[in-house]
Amino acid sequence: MFGVNKPILGMVHFLPLPGSPLYDREGGMKKIRETALRDAEVLLEAGFDGLVFSNEGDRPYLSNVDKVTVAAMSSLISEVTSRFKAPFGLSVLADAEAAISIGKVVDANFVRIFLSWVFVGDWGIVDPNAARLQRLKAGIDGQMKIFANISGHTEPLAPRSLADIARGAVKFGLADALCLAGTTAGSEVAEEDLLDARRGSDGVPIIAGTGVNEQNVARLLPLVDGVIMGTSVKVDGDTFKPVDPERAASFIKLAKKVRNDLP
Repeated sequence: MFGVNKPILGMVHFLPLPGSPLYDREGGMKKIRETALRDAEVLLEAGFDGLVFSNEGDRPYLSNVDKVTVAAMSSLISEVTSRFKAPFGLSVLADAEAAISIGKVVDANFVRIFLSWVFVGDWGIVDPNAARLQRLKAGIDGQMKIFANISGHTEPLAPRSLADIARGAVKFGLADALCLAGTTAGSEVAEEDLLDARRGSDGVPIIAGTGVNEQNVARLLPLVDGVIMGTSVKVDGDTFKPVDPERAASFIKLAKKVRNDLP
């Protein structure tokens, strides 16, 4: 998909979209579009291997997003990817059906969603229903891969080992890759969690979805098959600020050196 071993993907976090509590009515869609285009350009010029789009600004997150969110994200992603050619994926917080639907329309390479098991988080119960989601994808002839979240920002609703959650996502949920995250955006994934997921992954790729930075990339990159990251390359390391060109360039230079030095 990415043409490299252990791809490093940068997040394009959309500003709050229309209808969300923090939406900037004065700046409107024009400001959202300009910010997304600028962040995408900075990440790709720095040397990231691909992009991941997310409605990160739409706090608090909905498990069933408004129709305007689907329309806005489809428009924004289409415009950005028409200008900058790179592999890309997306997530919709916290609506897996919307992610698959948008992914089909914008020809995404992958979507990042909760796919199986049941979790609880700040936005309530996460009950993704893999059977329904995979049938939705099949019914619309979706060609995108599914990167299944199996940890992060939530806790499993019932006790189960991470290895078993990973195994279930692959065997039952038909996940194409497994994505792990820390407790919040920008927080590191525990090494033991990555190893546990690997034990149950049945060979599918393991992605570190948060918390990779200059201080830990040499330690974490050997344990995973790819990285999705955003917070540490933002201005002041703040998830909700723009991408910092100097931080992005510095991180990717180090990360690629680590990658190139791996056996």
